[in-house]
Amino acid sequence: MRLARSTWPAVREYFESNDTVVIAVGSIEDHGRQNPLGTDAMAPDRLLDLIEERDPDVLIAPTLPYGATDDLVGFPGTVSLGVDCLVDVMTHITDCLHSYGARRFVFLNGHGGNVKPLTTVAMALNRAGNLAALLNWWRIAPQLNPAWGGGHGGAMETSANLAIDPDSVDLSQVADECLRDDVSPEMRSVGWYKVRFDGVDVDMPRDLVRFASNGWVAEGFEDHPAHSSAQLGREMLQGTAQYVVKFIDALRRAPLPEPLDAARELRAADEDIARRGSASGLAIDSGAARA
Repeated sequence: MRLARSTWPAVREYFESNDTVVIAVGSIEDHGRQNPLGTDAMAPDRLLDLIEERDPDVLIAPTLPYGATDDLVGFPGTVSLGVDCLVDVMTHITDCLHSYGARRFVFLNGHGGNVKPLTTVAMALNRAGNLAALLNWWRIAPQLNPAWGGGHGGAMETSANLAIDPDSVDLSQVADECLRDDVSPEMRSVGWYKVRFDGVDVDMPRDLVRFASNGWVAEGFEDHPAHSSAQLGREMLQGTAQYVVKFIDALRRAPLPEPLDAARELRAADEDIARRGSASGLAIDSGAARA
């Protein structure tokens, strides 16, 4: 059920017996010279289609195509809302949906820079007595099948794009990662933000345009886009969608939490510790412990 294609009476009827909503969030940004700027929205959009085929009754909100991608600004076409703006936008969206009856939120995320702001929004929802899950599809996929792992703009995402819209991929531009040692010859660029000095990888945050000549970053995966295929993309998206549908079904069955009361939770924590200690026989005599 698509929110944008539903009438308001239909949405009112939905929330009379349902409280789950799926919201995809992407980004418009560089993904290597071969991939379209909308890569991080294309995969979530396709996943939503596959989810709807399997679970037509779940409410799907329109995808937010923009995200927090300040570190990729500089590559032409990249557009960033920034962290604070994305928090504000998603808070307004979820507040509206909450007022109509939404209590279980699934954020289907396509971009790493969105994790922090979406986590902030999810935490606020949970404190108010809701359930909010952040499903980062590129992290879920390799847990389902290690062959589906990849970095930024490499074979994983290029394969997804080939499965979704092959005309959007310029395979003539596929090339090596080409990371520049922009800090110093002693500090090699080895990944996103990372430099390697004396055998140790150290985070040194800086804009990607300073060191990524191609714009894709393997992030530790064997993920050269030359190994991309539409078949790999289709299998990866189908498998991930199947998992997300199962997760949504389980989320529907999960009980909603009470609004957060830290004192109550700490009492529950004390009771849990006491129960576990008693059950395992790990109670320690304080005098013996001091001795």
